[in-house]
Amino acid sequence: MTAPGASGAMPEEVFRALKRLMVEYAHGVDTRGDPEKVVACFTPDAAIDFSSVGFPVMKGEDEIRAFYAGLVDSMAFEFHIAANPRAEHWDGTLGTISSYVMGMGLANNGDAISVQVKYRMECVAHDGAWRCRRFTLDAMMPLAA
Repeated sequence: MTAPGASGAMPEEVFRALKRLMVEYAHGVDTRGDPEKVVACFTPDAAIDFSSVGFPVMKGEDEIRAFYAGLVDSMAFEFHIAANPRAEHWDGTLGTISSYVMGMGLANNGDAISVQVKYRMECVAHDGAWRCRRFTLDAMMPLAA
């Protein structure tokens, strides 16, 4: 069985693995205890681009680790719901999936955060496991003022 993708049919086992990687990423963010759980989802040279919601572009493990360590320090609670995962691309080695995500949080200063975004993860096999090498998100709804 295969999942449809823009360039070819993504094998079902790859699609399941990439969905699981997205779940592990969200779980790592939401549990907030250990930024290494999030870093482990990415290749050492990964790039993350959250500029559509006002966050910096991050490149490499050190910048990714620093960003998520800052979230651990600044957020009291976080919660993400991913829905409608979709295989977007498969070329035999690179798999890309997307999902709509609702994210909620409460910062330590009391500010409530709510975002509705689309995750897009470009993934490759790295050291025997699927890892994200490029992660972007696009705002699906205007950010609260």
